[in-house]
Amino acid sequence: MTLSKDRDQDGNSKGALSRFVEKIERALHKTRDADHDRDRPAKHRRDDDDDQGRVTVTVNVNCCPPAPCRDGSGQGAAKPPGRPTHTTGTSDGTIGAGIGASGGIISIPQRPGSAWPGPRKTLSSCAFLFIRATVGDTGSRPVVGTFWESPDILIAPGVPPNLAPPVPPALGGVAQANVDNTVYAHVWNLGLNQAYALVEFYWFNPTLGFTEGNQNLIGYTYVSLDARGGARSHKLVMCPESWQATFENGGHECLVVRVSDAQTDPLSSPPWDASQNRHIGQRNIHVMTAAEAAAKPTVGISVGPLFAMPATVKVERADPATMPWLHLATNNRNVLPGLGAPTGDVGLSPPIPAGAGLPNLGAVPNPRAAGLIGNSHGVTADGMQVGFVATDGNPGAGNAHVYRVTGSQNGQTFGGYTVVVLGS
Repeated sequence: MTLSKDRDQDGNSKGALSRFVEKIERALHKTRDADHDRDRPAKHRRDDDDDQGRVTVTVNVNCCPPAPCRDGSGQGAAKPPGRPTHTTGTSDGTIGAGIGASGGIISIPQRPGSAWPGPRKTLSSCAFLFIRATVGDTGSRPVVGTFWESPDILIAPGVPPNLAPPVPPALGGVAQANVDNTVYAHVWNLGLNQAYALVEFYWFNPTLGFTEGNQNLIGYTYVSLDARGGARSHKLVMCPESWQATFENGGHECLVVRVSDAQTDPLSSPPWDASQNRHIGQRNIHVMTAAEAAAKPTVGISVGPLFAMPATVKVERADPATMPWLHLATNNRNVLPGLGAPTGDVGLSPPIPAGAGLPNLGAVPNPRAAGLIGNSHGVTADGMQVGFVATDGNPGAGNAHVYRVTGSQNGQTFGGYTVVVLGS
């Protein structure tokens, strides 16, 4: 809402919301006076209301205001230095399940900017769109967990969209470099209103933090979604444009999908942060065979913008049992790869400027002893990258090695990149 200003009778500045409240209050007083007049004998009634006390008040309620109107200031509070955050609204219960009592509507101007009049998912005129960050996700943010391993972004490798099936046969398919690939997104609506949603598909070079200007649009489409409980309240959507992953990274770029409805559930901020924004899904997963891992042992990963705060980047081994996404790789909900025995090392090179050549860490027999890798590194500047390397051998048929690279600031994870080596 854009606030215009004028002056009250005392010469003080006041906004459009204040004038709106005054208008409503005058209308209510007028209605109460009219009701009182109707209770009097006819000769005592006031005759200045030709409509005999009937007052029509038109109230336009925008249940999905842009973020600057929900920070408590009405005009957008100045944000402190640091990574952009999303303010999640809370319910004050004045309306409850949907737009109901007029008193709840009228009290909106006095409501704190971060509060909704009812539970967000029960506001009857809003959709509630999201892409799952993890299995079991229902759209609550921020995400606690590996938000970059979305189970809702799928690939049909080596197939253009005009030949792709409605559902990819290998749900955990990995993009092939320099050929046509088709990308899918599973999008959801838990709101009480249907949505006509825009679905956008992007790729990024491997990175922990995403920012405007580094995205590469693959394509976009629109989809109609039923309200919550409807048979078509969630759908698998195919990107209409082909994606040719580049050879530079072996086809293993990061995928980002955004879903929004400009009228009932617009895209909020931060516009690329899947950990804080339910409209965004990320697939930052690099899946390799043991042979591919041996042929290209060094993977360059950008750290991303730091927003004037130091960061820590680290790598850890992970048990495949902690990665539900791997159900997609096995095409069996009840089967996950086993844990491969570590037979080598895993580490990260110190940060160097993005675009600079990374050393071939696989050519060094013991890169840790040579001082080329460590478990973690501090990063203090933008535009930096680290090199990931793992020297473990083939984990064996039915097993996998899983490594997670994460970036954090003040103890909070802002991004991640997962490397999976499948055994044979």
